[in-house]
Amino acid sequence: MRKRPVALVLLLLLLPLTGCLDNGSAEPAGIARQCYAEIYRPVSDISDVQQNGLPTVDVGYQYAGDSMSNVSVGDMVFLTYRVFLHNMESFEGTAHCLVNGHRLSPRDTEHRYLPTDVSQNEMLGLPSVTPTRRTVNEGSVYTFRWPYRFASYGVHSIECYMEDANGTRRANISRTIAIDHTATEDDRWALIIGTDPVGNEIAAWKDGIMAFDTLYNHYGFPRDNIMYLSNGCATKQNISSAMEWLSSQTGQASRLVLWISGHGGVEWRGDDDRELRDGTIQVWDGVLYDGDIATFFADTGSMHILSVVDTCFSGEFGGPDDLESIFTQLGGDASVEDKGRVLVTASTTFNKAIATEDGGILTMLMAGALQGITDRMDTTADFNEDGVITAEEAATWAVLHIDLSLRYGFAQMNDCHQGNLVLQQQ
Repeated sequence: MRKRPVALVLLLLLLPLTGCLDNGSAEPAGIARQCYAEIYRPVSDISDVQQNGLPTVDVGYQYAGDSMSNVSVGDMVFLTYRVFLHNMESFEGTAHCLVNGHRLSPRDTEHRYLPTDVSQNEMLGLPSVTPTRRTVNEGSVYTFRWPYRFASYGVHSIECYMEDANGTRRANISRTIAIDHTATEDDRWALIIGTDPVGNEIAAWKDGIMAFDTLYNHYGFPRDNIMYLSNGCATKQNISSAMEWLSSQTGQASRLVLWISGHGGVEWRGDDDRELRDGTIQVWDGVLYDGDIATFFADTGSMHILSVVDTCFSGEFGGPDDLESIFTQLGGDASVEDKGRVLVTASTTFNKAIATEDGGILTMLMAGALQGITDRMDTTADFNEDGVITAEEAATWAVLHIDLSLRYGFAQMNDCHQGNLVLQQQ
């Protein structure tokens, strides 16, 4: 029996996954193609406190597989398209990828999906950029990648194809991917939000990684219970949808973490509540008001909420100096500062927060405290030495290490929670 060429064998291996062949020849001609998702999830390494009073932080990503069924909201995904040509003439073409009709860019220059500049990919453990314009020759496999993050559960459409010099589409492949929530008995939930706009970066993307790594890798929150919205995924609409979805999943006994990092500010009568001075957080296409957070907390019904807001003027988001509670009591509006909440802010209502190249100082110390790092006196946030670091202990430890220094601003902790808020699975 005549042996089949190696190229043809490879082609046949690809075909069952979405390839096609023309019929009618001993060695058929055609183009095989694949489309799948490479998933990367963030990790962080937060050191003990150093001589400058802060830890050092190393962040990166780890490969987590390529099955589309394992993609969760906010995962760093590289949509991967592979093309193999057999018994056909070579052609020069440009590869394209569309998600829900939106055309992706492999370089993602606005950092809509990538955490930061594409030149940092390899250092962070992410794939390097692959050129989309290639001469496709017979017998070689060509691989193209585009960074993306899915911002919501539901069904999404993916289309990849090559476009030749004549504008003809070749090797087209369409996929439908369902981002599903896998329910568990674990009643712990989280919403992580971070925006780091190009030209005004403050390493908020590192804060998101530290928050995610703390909750997912150290505390074992179910991956599908964490809504992780960063940069271009953190639009006002996406955040509102995530809040609505989380509110439908939670109740009084649920434990919920809200962790936000980015640029903050204040507006006079910014939202429609009765408070005169409203706190704002910059999201990708607008601002999030303190009233939005207050409504979200009320809608969840949870009596076990940890809120960490690492922005300037973040005291407006439940700090003890926030006047919101006075106005809301007068008018019946929801308040960020209410029963069942541990509220931690990087600043007061009147001062700015401080960030370093490693991220926001509050996030570095709060995430580090929850992970059990030590200070220069070899003490951790486990004040009572019972082996469990509560949200209150971590917040107190982080705030003290900021406020006892004259260099790092003034953070706040407002404890409205009865008893201890424990983030570990119970």
